[in-house]
Amino acid sequence: MDARYVVDEDGKRIAILLDIAEYERLAAQDPSPEDDEDFDDEDFDPEEGERRITEFVNSAEEIPGPSVADLAEQAAGLMRATWSDMEEIMNDKPHNKVLATQLLLSQRARGLGAEDPEQWRLFAATTLLSGMISAPPDADGE
Repeated sequence: MDARYVVDEDGKRIAILLDIAEYERLAAQDPSPEDDEDFDDEDFDPEEGERRITEFVNSAEEIPGPSVADLAEQAAGLMRATWSDMEEIMNDKPHNKVLATQLLLSQRARGLGAEDPEQWRLFAATTLLSGMISAPPDADGE
């Protein structure tokens, strides 16, 4: 296995990236927190979770290149454009046609492995379509 590492700003290795098969092997050996009698949902502090996310985002700002905020805006802009393109494709299509399209894409995605980038693209398409499905205007779903 070719090891890939996460490095800090000084180039020091601080973590190793695992391929999905190795991760799944390790995860199968380690009991999940839900299986642990000491695990308590009440111990989860959403504010602490948000604080840690903010700290991670802020630490990534030290990495050379565009700011995280700029990258996030570019990604969001791309998704807005993709949403518009998807709306154009699905405009005036019967409700059941849109729903069937979403279901077919999801089915195809589930048939692929998580290591296949196409799986993630298909799931992203199903997510966009889910926001475009509304109640059918009549009993026939037209």
